[in-house]
Amino acid sequence: MSLHVHCHISGGHFLLDLCARLRYFIFYKELPMVLKAFVHGDGSLFNHHPELQEALVWVYFHSNIPEFNKVECWGPLQEAAVPSGGAHKDQGQVAPSSNWDMPRPCQDDCTCCFPTMSLIPWPQDTSPRDGHESHSPESL
Repeated sequence: MSLHVHCHISGGHFLLDLCARLRYFIFYKELPMVLKAFVHGDGSLFNHHPELQEALVWVYFHSNIPEFNKVECWGPLQEAAVPSGGAHKDQGQVAPSSNWDMPRPCQDDCTCCFPTMSLIPWPQDTSPRDGHESHSPESL
């Protein structure tokens, strides 16, 4: 089981391209607090199903600028949902795990997978950066 979070960094409008670095920084810094609020808001669900806190959090940063167009695994939800400035200050602190393979969409037609099409033109270069796998939405 996993939680997939999609963050639109840039593309679709030139103003988003101009402030892409700032948007990426804000999403990266504040997303742990958002995840913490998510866990708090659904506290009853997590109390009845504590195994959900072990779900891997996959963060998709969508951008037409290759530097910001990437996918990261932030580990189990209970570790990813830390106060801002916590464990994701330095992504190198997160130890890789063998079950952190990039998720793949269903092979058959389904309604559970995130749509693979977008109105935003994405770059075709999806080479890994800084030890993290990067993927455009079309390659998923």
